[in-house]
Amino acid sequence: MSIFYGAIVIILSVRLYFLQVYPALIVEGEIENYQAENLSHMNYRVFDTNGKDLISYNKKYVVVLDTKPFMLNNYEETLEDLMALNFIMKSESPDFNYSEVMKKEGKIYYTVSEETYDKVNKLENIKGIYTYIYDEIDNKEAWSTNNLFSNIEENLVEDSIEDKIYSYIKENDYPAAKFYLDEKSIYGDGEVNASNNNNIKLTINSEWENKIREILNKKDYSFLKNIGVVVSEASTGKIRAMVQKDESQANVNLGIGQLGYEPGSIFKVITEAIALDEGLISPTDKFLCSGEICSKNGESYAHGLLSVEDALKVSCNDVFAKIGAKIGYSDMMDYLNSMGLFKPVLNIKGENRNEAAGVKPTIENSMNNISIGQTVMVTPIQMAGLYNTVANNGVYIKPSIIESIVDDEDNIVNDFKEEEKRVLSETASKLTQETMAKVIWEGSGFEAKVEGVNIGGKTGTSTGSGGTNHGWFAGYFDFNGEKYTIVVIAPNIGDKHPDGRELGGGNTGAPIFSDIVTELTK
Repeated sequence: MSIFYGAIVIILSVRLYFLQVYPALIVEGEIENYQAENLSHMNYRVFDTNGKDLISYNKKYVVVLDTKPFMLNNYEETLEDLMALNFIMKSESPDFNYSEVMKKEGKIYYTVSEETYDKVNKLENIKGIYTYIYDEIDNKEAWSTNNLFSNIEENLVEDSIEDKIYSYIKENDYPAAKFYLDEKSIYGDGEVNASNNNNIKLTINSEWENKIREILNKKDYSFLKNIGVVVSEASTGKIRAMVQKDESQANVNLGIGQLGYEPGSIFKVITEAIALDEGLISPTDKFLCSGEICSKNGESYAHGLLSVEDALKVSCNDVFAKIGAKIGYSDMMDYLNSMGLFKPVLNIKGENRNEAAGVKPTIENSMNNISIGQTVMVTPIQMAGLYNTVANNGVYIKPSIIESIVDDEDNIVNDFKEEEKRVLSETASKLTQETMAKVIWEGSGFEAKVEGVNIGGKTGTSTGSGGTNHGWFAGYFDFNGEKYTIVVIAPNIGDKHPDGRELGGGNTGAPIFSDIVTELTK
């Protein structure tokens, strides 16, 4: 080992002795007095509604050798530090050697470990070397709200939400630092540029999202490959959480890569609300279920004479088909269009990230099917808009996820607000809320119960591709004087629950709804 150290000293001595003469030939003006480096992939930040920075970064630790001032290192002054640098860098990059560095021109970049970065920073006397940390976006969970707007410039489509946001951030400066040489050709620590950029503030409550993620990853739901959840504030349309169990997969809440999903029986709530608004029914009106489209255990099943509210509690297809026939196709479509169905809600667009618009049924699909959520294709975020309307006493506000544009000092540059539009009467909406509550406390949604909280909702099971089913639950809950809606979808749930029961919205979406409400209202 002593021979090795001796060889290193000899090599460095010869090289650095030569460098004591050679630098005299270098013209001082050829060395720039500073170097500038970008410190982040992004020139804006993304905050939640409470001002928390949402973007997750991978830290890249960078060591830079600027060859011209580096060649000015003096043997007597810096040999010890240069030898230390040599050994430190070789442990990180075995091919590192001074001979090669001396042959190169310009700047040489090395991405190193945090440990190596810290060791290099302790070498204070070496000329022509500086270090910095670069923030690289962690995109492992690309479809989380944390990362949904982290690559706006790379996903621009005209008239999209990304295009609208870009108009506010395109003039932003990237975080950067200037590293100045002192009179000894030693670089300083770096002066970070001062700027006042525009940033994105979302409607999301990240604390709520994290609680929901923990619920979705509980052992109780390990049999479900993916689960989507949208939580929105009914009075404003603001999305407070948009989470899915596997956020590396295309976003199910937005229907990315899909036409949408049949909503199944959660659609019956909307059918009831429309019929009540039109004055066609009352909750106590009775209809006969003859088992024409109702079934149990794979066979036709007649519920007999049922009131509207009892029909919702047992999710009777026959009764709601008859209610839908009273509404008629044209009026039904007018109501649905007025609540944002059949067009993207957030208007997210880009390569492999187009939000689904859903599929509008035709009159040939028949009101029997449409009224019970079949032949209709929707996204969970669209259903959140419909349920918000009921929970907001009949006023529709399009769900939104951008709250405002703020500068670095948290001043509002632009506030985003959606227009209010009355679609249903207050009476029809409140009557529907009451029947939704009975679904949970007296009917098929019993697994969604949360004691001490005002809640209502509806289970749903629909057919997916390949013969698999989707489990749904949609409902509302009261908290701190506000009504919030929750839409849960568990796509492609399979046939059997681990406990042997047939799978559906009642034993997938409903207990998830209960867990979420319980956790958020603690």
